[in-house]
Amino acid sequence: MQQLLLIYDGDCPLCRNFVAAQQLQQQFGELTLLNARDLAEQAPLLLAELQHQALIVNQSMLLRVDGRWLKGAEVLQLLASLNKPSWRNKLWLYWFQSARRARFSYPLLRAGRNFLLKLLKIPPLPY
Repeated sequence: MQQLLLIYDGDCPLCRNFVAAQQLQQQFGELTLLNARDLAEQAPLLLAELQHQALIVNQSMLLRVDGRWLKGAEVLQLLASLNKPSWRNKLWLYWFQSARRARFSYPLLRAGRNFLLKLLKIPPLPY
C-alpha cells in the first residue's frame, strides 16, 4: 500500500475545500494531510528536505508517494485517478487524466488561489 503525504495551504479556502471535497482521508487510509503553514513548527526536517529539493510550497500542492515528490498538476492527476467514482470525480478525472489539460489548468488554479489570498489579505507562504 502506498504511503501518501499531502502538503497544501490550509489557510486558502480553495485548497482547504478541495481537500475536504475529495474526502481524501476516508479513501486513503495511509494519507497524511499537512497544512503547509504549519511546516516550520510541526515538521522542520520535512521543510528542510523540501527546500533542499527546491520544492516551493507556495507555488504548488505537494504529494509524497512512497518517497517520491509530485507537485501541482501531477498531484491533481493522481488524486483524481485514485478517487471513488462519483459524478464530480468523473468530471475531475476526465479533465485531469490528460497531462496537457492538467499542465494548462494548474497555473490558472494557482493564479486564482493567489488572487483570492490577496483579496482575503492572507499572506503568501514564506517557503
